[in-house]
Amino acid sequence: RAFIDPFEGPLVALGTATVGLESCEQARELDAVVVPIGGGGLCAGVASAVKQLLPRCAVYGVEPAGADSMHRSFASGKPESIDVVRTIADSLGAPHAAPYSFALCRRYVDRLVKVDDDALRSAMALLFRSAKLAVEPAGAAATAALCGPLREALSGKRVAVIVCGANIDALTFARHLGVSD
Repeated sequence: RAFIDPFEGPLVALGTATVGLESCEQARELDAVVVPIGGGGLCAGVASAVKQLLPRCAVYGVEPAGADSMHRSFASGKPESIDVVRTIADSLGAPHAAPYSFALCRRYVDRLVKVDDDALRSAMALLFRSAKLAVEPAGAAATAALCGPLREALSGKRVAVIVCGANIDALTFARHLGVSD
């Protein structure tokens, strides 16, 4: 038996770095990349790859307001835990920032922002209407940040938005969007 951590360690970061690599290869002149953060593994890998390939490209990490362990870790300078996770983005609800992922995020992420659950719901609806994507709340986090706290800073820029996670059933999706059956 082997345990593979969902968001921690060099192998996880190498795997998730391929998302950053593909983003840079597909859009060579990116100004910014916006990445959701749970435990930090996806953001750590993406940010590492992007900064090595496009050093001037800004990397923004996005956390739910009710699960902000990476924000707290950046503020204290060391991995922190939170006592209670309160967000609809359950796959971004890691109760702590893992040490390896934290170190990479701290080195390569330019700025962290938070989004609330209402912003996540709005972004889910936008992605469904405009791109026909039915994503879970976590998958809408980067879009929520782009439409909210990063809107002004990234207006007119070439931005890659990482939309990951379609792990949601139709009833839960409809409930988040306020649609009744």
